[in-house]
Amino acid sequence: MKAVDTAKRNRHYRCLEYDHDQTGDICLIACGMERCDPGVNFGPEVRDCWHLHVILSGTGTLIAGGQVFHPRFGQMFLLKDNEEVQYTADTENPWQYCWVTYSGEDAKRISEEIGFTEGIYCLDTTEDPKAFYELVLRMHEKPEMNYINDLRRRGILLEYLALAMESSAARKQKRAVKRAYTAEVYVQKAVSLIDMNYAAITVSDVVDYIGFTRSYFTTIFHKYTGLSPREYILQCRFRNGCRLLTETDLTVQQIAEQVGYEDYMAFSKAFRRKYGMSPTAYRRGEAAGTSEDLHAGSK
Repeated sequence: MKAVDTAKRNRHYRCLEYDHDQTGDICLIACGMERCDPGVNFGPEVRDCWHLHVILSGTGTLIAGGQVFHPRFGQMFLLKDNEEVQYTADTENPWQYCWVTYSGEDAKRISEEIGFTEGIYCLDTTEDPKAFYELVLRMHEKPEMNYINDLRRRGILLEYLALAMESSAARKQKRAVKRAYTAEVYVQKAVSLIDMNYAAITVSDVVDYIGFTRSYFTTIFHKYTGLSPREYILQCRFRNGCRLLTETDLTVQQIAEQVGYEDYMAFSKAFRRKYGMSPTAYRRGEAAGTSEDLHAGSK
């Protein structure tokens, strides 16, 4: 149930609000920004949905979960679904903030991943608060209630939540000791990424995608595949090079480019080192049956 807002608004208040009864993984209910008048108060009241505020300047008092907080510039605070809350702008240095209101099946989990676990309502952010403000401004540029703009605003909402998660000091501490998946799943994801992008990808690209240190990632990758990441990338390139040699009429130079070698001579030398013959000889199938055996062995 939407709470009745009894606070006095001023000309610095802007808000877009949509249906509170939306369903889905994550839904944008409202977004806005406000430069509060001194001492303006909200609550105490119970609000539905989740309301993530980022302080742009000033300070105030937040009472939530039986605790008192004083959120300030460089911090964010969350009003949690169906919990009583009261928040008041400082009388001398009233806060200015932007916020998003969201709901959905993943709302609680996302909030907790940001760092707003049980009893936590206020967190530091390492990101410039203006970055959050600019995202809310982008939502307000497309205020119309239609499906296309709904998709746009939902995408920006996800950016806002991802930025909060990425910039949360609590999240960074948690990430140091907890991984979202098992090591084997991370390796599977890395293998899939390489298989789809073998011609252009580097080991650094894969490490950045997975989010581990290079040494740790190399260790677990070798554990589950028997190869280093670099060896696996080369294996993919040669495997697909063999396939193109036997299944297409492309020139060796064209094949070299398709599997990630700008210099076809470099491809030919590497191919010869691996298979003991040139790509052209492999294509001709010199030494009866050799090409088929090598092709099978490179899978």
